[in-house]
Amino acid sequence: MLLKSLAVLSVLAVAAQSVPASAKVLPFVDSSLPVKFRQVIAEAAPRVPANLASYAFAVDLSVPASQSTLQCIKQAGYAAAFIRAYNPAGQGSFDTNACSTIQNAYYAGLGTEIYMTPQPASSKQGYQQLDEVYQGLTQAGITIRSVWIQVTSPTNWPASATNNVNFINSIISRARQYGMTVGIYTSYYDWNQITNGWTSIGNDVLLWYWNVLGGGVNGETPANFADFRAFGCWTAPSVKQFAQVEQVCQITVNRDVYAAGSMLKAADAVQEDGKIYAGGFIHQ
Repeated sequence: MLLKSLAVLSVLAVAAQSVPASAKVLPFVDSSLPVKFRQVIAEAAPRVPANLASYAFAVDLSVPASQSTLQCIKQAGYAAAFIRAYNPAGQGSFDTNACSTIQNAYYAGLGTEIYMTPQPASSKQGYQQLDEVYQGLTQAGITIRSVWIQVTSPTNWPASATNNVNFINSIISRARQYGMTVGIYTSYYDWNQITNGWTSIGNDVLLWYWNVLGGGVNGETPANFADFRAFGCWTAPSVKQFAQVEQVCQITVNRDVYAAGSMLKAADAVQEDGKIYAGGFIHQ
């Protein structure tokens, strides 16, 4: 099954409410939303527009990527990669593939952002799951400056909005203790369903929202923020995921845009004492 692990995770989004066993399921797609898909096969993404002053392009992925692949992505016009660092399968665990992919992205000249897909049904608290990310990256010589928390697919979350808010807040509080910038990956629908529209998350928390009509090129929405509507505490986004399940340099990714002036230069991922600094490239 295409992206089987991501389908289980519903990682970074709208599948049929009842999907045949033979169907290929989109990542980041919520089965409770009304848009229905049949089989989705990753197709080549359109080229990144040249000389686009307002927005810059990124990819997000949850699979390992080699340095040569990431160099190809860089040459194709992308400036950053969002890399999954926590896998929610089972009780949830640090995604060890993140270490090599972050390092490869650094040497390819891409900015890196880290996201985690937490497991709210785990016996581990949210902050403990973030601890695993922090410890795993630190042990690999990577210093993490920010983390994005995936809050999508309401069917994967408990019914209690209060419990969900407490779970998310424990991750945010721990991240602040580590001195990290925090962002949330979600949508208007997801946020309202999972947290009952929680508004007191904090004005310092960034937003990465998704809006697609389906997988592949035909499911893309415009690569800009024109479709954003305020929700939660956010009146403006930092990043938008506008395309899912597309091929860039022979690897299946989702595609994103962010305001061009909101990103630090990839060169800011300097190595000090053998460490690579990841995250913190996209800011308000």
